[in-house]
Amino acid sequence: MPRILKSDKLMLPLVLGALVLAAYWPVFTGPGLPGGEMSDTIHQGYPFFDFTMQALRDGRIPHWNPLIFCGVPFFSSFSAPVFYPLRGLPMLLAGAEATIRFTFPAHMFLGGLFAWLFLGAAGAGRPGRWLGTVAFAATCWSNTLFYAGHGSKIICWSYLPLLLYACERWRTARRLSFVALGGFCFGMMALSSHPQMLLYSAMASATWLLVQALLDRRPLRPLALSACALAAMLLLGAGIGAVQLLPGYNFSRYSTRGSDLSQDQAASYSLPPEESLTMILPHLYGYRHGFPDSQVAGVPVYWGRLGLRLSSEFLGVSVFFLAILGLASGGPRARVPLLVLAAAGLLVSWGGYTPVYRVLYAVAPVFRKLRAPHMAAFLTTSSLALASGLGLDALLRSGRKIWRIPAAASAAFVAMSLLAPGIASGSLSSSPAPGGRAVLQGVVQVREDMIRSDFLKAGAALALVAAGAWAAPRRKGSAPAVAAGLCLLAAVELIPVDRDFQVLLPASGIRDAVGGRPDLAALAGGGRVLPGGNDLMCSGIRSVAGYHAAKPQVTEGMMQALSSGGILAARMTAWTVLDDSVPMTYSQVRGEILGQLVQSGMDPDSAGALLPEGPLPRAFVTSAWVVAGEDQALQAITAGYDQQAMSVLDSDPGLARPTSSLEASAEIVADLPESVAVRARLSEPSVLVLADTWYPRWRAFVDGRPAGLLRANYWQRAVAVPAGEHLVSFVFDSGDVSTGLALSICSAVAACALAAADLLGRRKKVS
Repeated sequence: MPRILKSDKLMLPLVLGALVLAAYWPVFTGPGLPGGEMSDTIHQGYPFFDFTMQALRDGRIPHWNPLIFCGVPFFSSFSAPVFYPLRGLPMLLAGAEATIRFTFPAHMFLGGLFAWLFLGAAGAGRPGRWLGTVAFAATCWSNTLFYAGHGSKIICWSYLPLLLYACERWRTARRLSFVALGGFCFGMMALSSHPQMLLYSAMASATWLLVQALLDRRPLRPLALSACALAAMLLLGAGIGAVQLLPGYNFSRYSTRGSDLSQDQAASYSLPPEESLTMILPHLYGYRHGFPDSQVAGVPVYWGRLGLRLSSEFLGVSVFFLAILGLASGGPRARVPLLVLAAAGLLVSWGGYTPVYRVLYAVAPVFRKLRAPHMAAFLTTSSLALASGLGLDALLRSGRKIWRIPAAASAAFVAMSLLAPGIASGSLSSSPAPGGRAVLQGVVQVREDMIRSDFLKAGAALALVAAGAWAAPRRKGSAPAVAAGLCLLAAVELIPVDRDFQVLLPASGIRDAVGGRPDLAALAGGGRVLPGGNDLMCSGIRSVAGYHAAKPQVTEGMMQALSSGGILAARMTAWTVLDDSVPMTYSQVRGEILGQLVQSGMDPDSAGALLPEGPLPRAFVTSAWVVAGEDQALQAITAGYDQQAMSVLDSDPGLARPTSSLEASAEIVADLPESVAVRARLSEPSVLVLADTWYPRWRAFVDGRPAGLLRANYWQRAVAVPAGEHLVSFVFDSGDVSTGLALSICSAVAACALAAADLLGRRKKVS
């Protein structure tokens, strides 16, 4: 046992393992899946995981999802990060449920290991390394994402200290193996499928190398070398992540985020500057939606300006104080880039509340593609958590008077707890309460309890820091005990807050959590449900609508047409209509609409002609066509015209117009996610339309021979077919994924070769 206590290599995994168990014990001890009823986990994460799992079991990559929005790109929209090793392999070996449950604990452990490495390279002493590691691993920014199910964010977060370690070690040693390590970090972030976090991490590495170079007496050469090293890291990282980035880039050109967002859209979900105080007072503005104590009789407890945020910036008062001490002390020069990084993260996260984001929007095109700048706050919380290690070292080597600062701050927080009633009630002076005065008083009471508790906990934490600062210089050999006590204090401060965010569902399987609709599946048959949604994916039901953070622009236009055109536009896609979760056949809905039209004064025959007997078939041969642009096609489908009688094409099919005696039929004979085959019989050459979402990577074949893919009726696929009986196939081209995979393998081999050559070269020099 004494040997273990003295060996950091043995103690580190034990301590991190204990932290992981303490933070995530419900995951290890209960069957429930993580997530809340209002979280992305339920509405998008679980259905997507299930769809991905089914594809992997079939031995294929899920390139296309035919179950929502009449079909959308799936892998290329960053929805199935199966090539990230700690997602793809666990999913294959243990299933989707296990992957979901243990993504957060596993990366909390990895984040701690990487923080330990970084703090050693940054010059932290042994006590500081321990505190910074604990503070980073337990920080609320990462593990409160458990509720939302944003696993890609915590993956990127966990690699940040390893990336900074690679930058710092390259700066001091100038070894190519650290360039390879930096490229590996960027590659893992890219494979985790969160481009925005990857961008912020690239900003962090650039900031680190820039500031460190500027601190040199002659910065020009370090700046040039740092720029080259960073470029090499990014190039290697892009290569390793090419299997995800290349198809993702191709998708982005046709996605709803392909065009620039307006400045207001880009700044949406900015972090209000005053809410940065939640780094030390987590309940100051109340909990947001979905969390315990977030409402009283339907009235929100939260009273800030950013209600939709599913993570907490809380650092712990002890960690925050030690971080400020570390940044202000005269310790290792790593404190300077950490300070700049923390400030940069704050400025970006404040978004539209400062002029800085307007400048970024104007000069950096990538910021016109992103929204929710509050996510950049992870740079601040991560930097401060790591800097707290430097602060502990500064505290232990300081004189006897340092204890007075946390003691005074402790007293101030305790005194400020008396202001809790005024803060809680002042925010409601102009807020109406639907339930009357009693509900208003209840809201005030909950807020008051939260705020007072925050102030008192902050005072107690700083009192313990003051006690440690007082004892360390007075008692010989007390430094290890003080360091251990402050590490424990940091963990205790952080982990209980996290527990409020760890909402677990009673279900232990995805299909149980999302629910099934066998009744609706039987009713829908081979058709689609309107509006439908992601929750129906596990039942294999095709939906017209759904929820997807990234989807093609053509899908967005189709949904706008459905919304504005009502049932007149909906008839073009729906086999079955889902109205308030009650299944209704098309004929039932048609009868209701006909009654409304007749009641409004329309002639019954005219109303009947307006609404055909059945919905649009999924595959049909159009009787005539016109060629028009996207805007005209969108206007036409919004009006609800009969597409079988007349289709709008994006280009001339090169056929003579069919006569009025055209006889044609179309039957789907094979229906797979990435391949659809239609048996078509035509008395004259015409155009076959498949009412599935158009996307440029689909290829059309007639009897096995390539044919030009047409875009019909704004959002559908079409192809010119000669007279006679033919087999028409629509096949998704995943060549960019294959090309990206080859680049990823080559880049990974190159990174390994670079590191191996560097290590062998050093061994030869030593020998």
